[in-house]
Amino acid sequence: MLRVFHPAPWPAAGGAITLSTAESSHLVRVRRARVGESVEVLDGVGGVASATLAADNARAARLRLGQIILHPAPPPRVLAVGLPKGDLFTEIVRQATELGATAVQPLLTARTEVRLAADRAEHKLDRWRAAALEAGKQSGNPWLPEISAPVELAQWLKNLPAAKSESLRLVAALTPDARPLAQCLSASAPQRLLICIGPEGDFTPGEYAALQAASFQFVRLPGYVLRVETACVAALAALG
Repeated sequence: MLRVFHPAPWPAAGGAITLSTAESSHLVRVRRARVGESVEVLDGVGGVASATLAADNARAARLRLGQIILHPAPPPRVLAVGLPKGDLFTEIVRQATELGATAVQPLLTARTEVRLAADRAEHKLDRWRAAALEAGKQSGNPWLPEISAPVELAQWLKNLPAAKSESLRLVAALTPDARPLAQCLSASAPQRLLICIGPEGDFTPGEYAALQAASFQFVRLPGYVLRVETACVAALAALG
């Protein structure tokens, strides 16, 4: 399936859109699409359109839109992760997009080894959002997750709204009192679900206490002691 991204708003069915230079180049040069081929268009906020390539210009490809479907917003599924070393977070963003996370928040914790200067943080954020876009096109997810800039755990907890009965807050914990994740998920899914994964080296006892004070329940993921990226996949897959 040839998929491209084009931001909303779109014209009605029968109208035409011109893709960005980057999307045009990828479609025409990399995917070698030609006039008349079918293409699926995503806007990242629920819109999915069938389209036909009308002009295979590698700098300004034009598509003629067909049927447009607007998918309703999914229930919030927020993944907050202690920022890992290297480029692992880029892969976490890709996997989270494929598994339907609606937001991904990198966290700076006591054991986070990565500290980004402002210019590097902006570059990383652009890279993560580009990874989400590519994963959305690859998987066909009509809703791209919101990718936020890294924030200190304490500040993030402070900014969270008050916990409500229709929300569920979970943290993957390596503590004796952690319950299996399946036990915490009721038959009727909460409207808003937030799961927190610690960094390499895990959260400190003080951070666990702060999470518990913010109404997070301690849960145990399937398997043994998981790497950060594995824990993210296991958690999101279990949440459904």
